[in-house]
Amino acid sequence: MPRLALAFLTVLMLPCPAPAEEAWKPVKTTRDGIEISRRPGRTSGFHEVRFEARHPAAPQRLADFVWDSFQQAHPPVQQRDFRVRQPGEIVFHDRVHAPVVSDREYTMRIVREHEGDVFRLVFRTAPELGPPPTPGLVTLPIAQGQWEFRPDGTGTAVTYTVYSEPGGGVPAFLVRGTQVDEALDDFRRTLDEARRALPGGPG
Repeated sequence: MPRLALAFLTVLMLPCPAPAEEAWKPVKTTRDGIEISRRPGRTSGFHEVRFEARHPAAPQRLADFVWDSFQQAHPPVQQRDFRVRQPGEIVFHDRVHAPVVSDREYTMRIVREHEGDVFRLVFRTAPELGPPPTPGLVTLPIAQGQWEFRPDGTGTAVTYTVYSEPGGGVPAFLVRGTQVDEALDDFRRTLDEARRALPGGPG
């Protein structure tokens, strides 16, 4: 997924949906206009992270582009095996190299949804749909979130939310910053690639 893979290990810290009463707290706005915010996740010390930006392509075109990007694995994913490949649902099992902690694995399910002109790609780990645990690898306990694409003038307001916990007894303070950086890189790279590839974007 647009390297969603290591958006997983490093902000693969997708949180389980935080309680409804928890408000998003701004973290920063990057120089290229990406707004970052967060709220507490299901486990103390971990956060659900949200990235927001605007893109010149139309919502459905951009959603299609991101969906297609999941068909290829990018480093740090070492191996991706598809178990379901349908127009509105994919399930795959990834093995991921992690430079600081033990290598990870997870089975991910992603589905396409839309309401009117709003499109979503919703993802969550689904170990029940994958193979048995691999000896020597740590299974990512949870990674979940979504991409959302809403009309915004002639373009799209894009929101990417993600929460994950790395498992293996790794404390939150050791991975929190790296996770956010990886997820931001993934979000930015995906939108930059879409600008080059889609009508309405430069190049």
